[in-house]
Amino acid sequence: MKHKMLLVDDDKVMLQLLKKIFEKEYTVFTACDGVEALHCLYNGIKPDVIVSDLVMENINGYEFVKHLSTSVVFSKIPVVILSSMAESEAMRMFPAVKTISKPFDPLKLLSYINTKVLSANTQIFSNN
Repeated sequence: MKHKMLLVDDDKVMLQLLKKIFEKEYTVFTACDGVEALHCLYNGIKPDVIVSDLVMENINGYEFVKHLSTSVVFSKIPVVILSSMAESEAMRMFPAVKTISKPFDPLKLLSYINTKVLSANTQIFSNN
């Protein structure tokens, strides 16, 4: 059985690119912003990993990650943020979340998620 992944990005081209990268190895769900992503989660999609953009309409990546980190149900889902370097610096508010700068190497991203996130069963958020 394939691992499940939730991709969150308001750029439809990027969302389709990411889906193409991961769909051979993962069951992929997509959302165009944090609101739609939360809707997916609350409606029973249980991803093994979430890959999200940071700058989005409605609920942005910061708010989305903050919501996940305070949730008993979703706090253990590993999150990888894809964003520009300046935005990645701001993600230091959530040090357990991995940030990868755009542009990124698709094969390295896939490898990172396969080896560091899923195979290691990394707990991304602490239970403070």
